[in-house]
Amino acid sequence: MLAQLLDNKLFLSALLIAGMLLLRVVLILLFARVTTWAKQDRRRRINTVRNICNLLIVIGLAGIWVSELREFALSIAAFSVAIVLALRELVQSLVGKLYQANMRSFQVGDWIMVGEQFGEVIDSDWLSTTLLEIDPHGLGSGYTGTTLYIPNNVFFTKPVKNLNFMRRYIEHSFSITRENKGGNPFAAKHFLLERIREHSEAFREVAARYCQMIEHRTGVELVGTEPKIRFSTNELGHDVVTITLFCPREEAHEIEQRVTEDFYNFWYPGPNSGNDKALLPSKALEPCEAN
Repeated sequence: MLAQLLDNKLFLSALLIAGMLLLRVVLILLFARVTTWAKQDRRRRINTVRNICNLLIVIGLAGIWVSELREFALSIAAFSVAIVLALRELVQSLVGKLYQANMRSFQVGDWIMVGEQFGEVIDSDWLSTTLLEIDPHGLGSGYTGTTLYIPNNVFFTKPVKNLNFMRRYIEHSFSITRENKGGNPFAAKHFLLERIREHSEAFREVAARYCQMIEHRTGVELVGTEPKIRFSTNELGHDVVTITLFCPREEAHEIEQRVTEDFYNFWYPGPNSGNDKALLPSKALEPCEAN
């Protein structure tokens, strides 16, 4: 009786699938209860267990039904071209997963950008990668609540950028536009630099260490922790001040608003602005005389 069951390929297939699924559930439960691992480490190990179990199921079923598969392949030789075309996307996704695993471009928990899509990797299997979409310029964590399912064959056609270092600190750039009604816009440069340093005092040392760590790991020289201010004009002839600073991601928008307020208080001081026209050079408020 046992020998007959072992010769039954349907029984062996069901036994293989049930055994692997049971093993996967047991390992996932065990990993989920390990409190000494970080949350990201548990998610990565659980994801690895799922992928390995799925691969073993496929290999096991192929080994059990190899003779039938061989006969089936021979019987449909005339349709081989059509089958290859039909399975092209599937094969490309499988090869794309192998390519990504070999390149080690990202892992579960990383922030990546695939083409124009930006998100945190929450799952990755042999056919697709799941991202929790993130707004690059959003507040706080920046999650939009949208889940993206990207087929792995996209890795052959679109660049993959690992933005994991952007989770804490970013190089934030923003511009402020002012209609030029007289005065040298560079008069505000020193004032803005002082105000930005005041707003950044709380995290300056941590930002410097984090910037050095990123440069050491990536080999790319960043703009640094010192704020940069650039003056230009737009097509209407208005003054444009572009400010770039290295700051915590969740504080970028708040600092931008504070600096913008400081800029306008400098040029248009009000009773509660905390600024005084004495900050402006006397000639800065007067239109330049024609020679």
